[in-house]
Amino acid sequence: MSPGTHQASGGERSHLAPLLSVAAVTLGYAVQFGNGARHPDSMALLTVALVASLLAVVLPEPRHARLVQWAERATILLLGIGLIGQFIFLATSSPAVYLRPGRNGFTSFLTGIAVAAVLAGAGLSGKPWLGRLRLPVLVGVHVALGSWIIHYSPNPFIDVYTFHVEAFQALAKGINPFAITMPNIYGHEQFYGPGLVVNGRLQVGFPYPPFSLMLAWVGHLLTGDYRYTNLVAMGLAALLMGTCRPGQWAQVAAVVFLFTPRTFFVLEQGWTDAYVALLVAATVWSACRAPRFLPVALGLLFAVKHYMVLAAPLVVLLYPGPQPWRETLRTLLKAAGVAAVVTLPFAVLDPVALFNDLLGFQMRQPFRMDALSYLSWWAARTGQQPPSWLGFAVVLPALGLSLWRAPRTPAGFAAAMAMTFTVFFAFSKQAFCNYYYFIIATLCSAIAAWTPPLQEERASQ
Repeated sequence: MSPGTHQASGGERSHLAPLLSVAAVTLGYAVQFGNGARHPDSMALLTVALVASLLAVVLPEPRHARLVQWAERATILLLGIGLIGQFIFLATSSPAVYLRPGRNGFTSFLTGIAVAAVLAGAGLSGKPWLGRLRLPVLVGVHVALGSWIIHYSPNPFIDVYTFHVEAFQALAKGINPFAITMPNIYGHEQFYGPGLVVNGRLQVGFPYPPFSLMLAWVGHLLTGDYRYTNLVAMGLAALLMGTCRPGQWAQVAAVVFLFTPRTFFVLEQGWTDAYVALLVAATVWSACRAPRFLPVALGLLFAVKHYMVLAAPLVVLLYPGPQPWRETLRTLLKAAGVAAVVTLPFAVLDPVALFNDLLGFQMRQPFRMDALSYLSWWAARTGQQPPSWLGFAVVLPALGLSLWRAPRTPAGFAAAMAMTFTVFFAFSKQAFCNYYYFIIATLCSAIAAWTPPLQEERASQ
């Protein structure tokens, strides 16, 4: 049985999208405070998002017919209320931290936000302005605003940006970027593990997977700034979300992702999680609309971030037939082949360097007291640092719960994935804005892929 087709026993649940709407909006608000670092308000909002995503996965379908009938309206209402708050944040706080706008200050940016707010609001009506063109126009506004951010913040003071610049310089000279060292721009060793900095150089090469580097390099070659690739990835992710299903909520969910409050901060900092957002959306879109592309989307998703392999067991949720594990294994083998194709060329050059950069570096990263996680919250309150392996330990029950209770649908797959990674990062030694950004994308992808039970019944008649 192909992904996107499901039996009644594994079909959608009416409460899934409303609860995920709460999770997506509150998680976006959570990273607004402190730019994704730990903050009293952000911890409370993170908890709301975690509980909402957990309930979305585990709660059974309600028996009250009225609740089922109101599910679609509740989803639009919750997303709409969330959008109001998002645009208020975007209009009243700096969208990034290293901006140096010209003589007109933030006038151009605020004008764009106003246009986006009007178009987003129009999409909540029964007959949205511009129809199907509204989302592409909003993506165009987002691209214009993102270009403004990149132009007025050309050199953000963050190691991620420096890592990319150094890697591009190495590639231009024909040097393996995974076999070099990086400058320590901070002048201290607080953000790195013991012994990683020697004479001002970080003893690690490019710390992100080869496929991520290739995507960024394209943007660098074409525009001179790899963050334009990130910007395009954000827009494409929204377009894929908005076309998962014909329902109005799919486009509204895409707009919630596109204008989550810290979207332009993520862009400015140059974090590569925009690629994860794009490939999550592509995976869910493929499961809904074009199952033959699913192994390719999954393979690229696994290749773009090393921790995405944690989502591999959840692929079984896309196959609700009598033998789901056989179909799952077949898809995962194809996905592994795709991931190998885009990764092996650099692995063959220097497998030890690649391992040290991608895994060794991460394992040696220190416990961060400013992380938006329960571990840092506990350490701040008690003075005792919890074990760093706790994040991996809690993933196992989260995966088990998802496999047991999540709907066997594309929306259920994305919802389970969002819940699992929220648990993972909420109990990790490091958890910041970029990590939660891709979870917001996953939540919005799940909402976009959702089909209300009443529509399912009408379609099957």
